[in-house]
Amino acid sequence: MRTPHLRTLLVCGAAVMTVLSTTTPAVALPTCPGNAICLWRFQDGTGEVYIWRGGYVDLPSRFVDHVYSFRANRTGAFIDWAKGKECHAVRKGDYASNYGARFGSKMDAVGDTC
Repeated sequence: MRTPHLRTLLVCGAAVMTVLSTTTPAVALPTCPGNAICLWRFQDGTGEVYIWRGGYVDLPSRFVDHVYSFRANRTGAFIDWAKGKECHAVRKGDYASNYGARFGSKMDAVGDTC
């Protein structure tokens, strides 16, 4: 009679251990003002922040090719000029805590549209 219960407990325990060992905690980015896009120089919304509120803007030199996280509270476009114009559209609600491995290591400017 104890064998079915023990087997059930072992299966449940193994399932819980699998979930706990594969889950990584999500890092919450800091808040960003409404109708703005915030760019951080380091991952997880750390380091210096640049707040973009609209229009075309060349990024300050310390942010060029060094945007490692962002939060968008409006639409916009991330632009790279290295090989002509490469542009990535951003929508309200988009964010990345590790953007340096993607387009953040190439960004030169921010604008309203591509």
